[in-house]
Formats: sequence, structure tokens, C-alpha cells
Amino acid sequence: MELNFAELKKGGFMKHVQKDYFAVRLRVAGGNLSLEQLKIIQGVAEKYGQGYVHLTTRQGMEIPFIHFKDIENVRRELIDGGVNLGVCGGTVRGVMACHGTAMCPHGLIDAKALSREIDAAYFAAPVPGKFKIAVTGCPRSCAKPQENDFGFEGAVVPEFHQHDCIGCGVCAEVCPADAIEMRDNVPEIDRSKCTNCGDCVASCPTAAWQAGERGVKVWAGGRIGRNPKLGEVVIDFLPVHKIPRVIEASLEFFREHGKTKERFGKVIERIGIDRYKEVLEHAAQGDS
Repeated sequence: MELNFAELKKGGFMKHVQKDYFAVRLRVAGGNLSLEQLKIIQGVAEKYGQGYVHLTTRQGMEIPFIHFKDIENVRRELIDGGVNLGVCGGTVRGVMACHGTAMCPHGLIDAKALSREIDAAYFAAPVPGKFKIAVTGCPRSCAKPQENDFGFEGAVVPEFHQHDCIGCGVCAEVCPADAIEMRDNVPEIDRSKCTNCGDCVASCPTAAWQAGERGVKVWAGGRIGRNPKLGEVVIDFLPVHKIPRVIEASLEFFREHGKTKERFGKVIERIGIDRYKEVLEHAAQGDS
């Protein structure tokens, strides 16, 4: 039997150094798998692998040591059990995410829910090279959006209600951007400095600072590998409902200008960050 390694890799089966063996990559959105899915994975690993799984650096999972003669059985049993296979090559990969507001007290957005929505809409979409997305709930960046081709960082616009303020100054003390100053015992915020991190909201003892519109800071162009580079902030604040617009615009930009196997950040560098930002600005300014 002649093996088409390129097609197998595209379908989630990656060749081992050991002859005729593969690791099957599983689709994991936002790092979550149900207990039912884990039981299926356990059964396949015991039956066709060596009784263990590998956790990847991007919240994924792989079952190593699948012999080529078992590939079709493995594929069928996983899919029938509700476990979808991952992808490789020039595609949108699985989405990383932290817990966000689902569990974390620092969360500004529900990163898990957003990652599932993005995964459902864009997983395995074809592009010139690998395209990795991460969603993190706050500026602590647990899901590392700066290291991914595209990343979203939770943000919130703070709103001040003076009648509830006692002039304690805690908000000015905790503001990491020095955007808040106390004047006559009243905090004043410089919106041009504010990073929408929400620390003033979280620290205010009287709820004088409250969460306004929630959205994301958008990062683009990050990568690790042989030529690592952190991404850049391309949108300081984007309402959550506009996220699909900038993803679609970015994927189209990638398809139009990218070369085969080229990383997205390299495309941005070659075409120009200003030109890319114009594309995003146009996409974000569409109808509300």
C-alpha cells in the first residue's frame, strides 16, 4: 500500500520516525474535552496505540503510535465517538483559550465561549500557511495571543460614576498605565492612556468604576519556531460582535498576499503593517 503522507498529515495523521507509525492529532477547541470524549480517546489509545496520549503545547491532544493499517479504523471510531480529528498544513488550527469569565476572577470576556465560536466558524479553513488563533480573557495573557498568528485579549471600557466615589485613590494607585490621576479627591482618566485592562473596576471598593462595553485588543503576526517574533497590537479595542469581521478580513489578506507555507507575520512584514491595518479598519467600520 502506497501512503500519501501529505494527505494523511492534512487529515491529522503525522508521521513518526518509527516506520509505518503515526500520531493522530485531535481537534480540541479552547482546551476542553468532555468525559465522554476522553473515554473514546482512552479506548482508541489502548486498542491501537501504546496506552497513552500526548498533550501539545497549544492545548491539543495526540494519540501516538498508530500503525498505518489501523488509520481508517482509528478515524472511524474517533469520529463515531464524537471526537473530531485535527489538521496540519495550510489551515486555521485549533483555537487556544484560557477560562476568562467562565472561572477566572480576572477575566473580562468569556474566552472559552469565544474560542468555541471561532473554532466552529473557521477551523480547517484553507490559507497559505498554518494560522494559529488564541483567546485570552485579560491582559495577563495566559493563552499567549502575542505568540500566535492572530490573538484576542479581553478588554473593558471603564465607566466612572462620581456619586459613588469616596475619593480613596485606589484606582489611581493600581492603574498600570498611569491613566488615572486624583484631582481634588476625584479620579480623572486619560482615555488616550487607558489600556482597558479593567483593574480600576476590579479594585474600586464602592463600584464607582464599573464595566462598560466589553471587547478585545487584537494582536497579529506572532510566531515561535525558527524565527520567533511577538505579534503587534493592530486594534486597541474591538467590540466582541465585530470579531468575525476582522478574522475574515485577515484570512482574505493572507490568501491574497501569502506565499505557500509562509507565516502570517511574514506576510504582514512584507506587505506592510500600515496596509494591513487599513484592511482591518475598513472591516471593523462596517455596519454595527
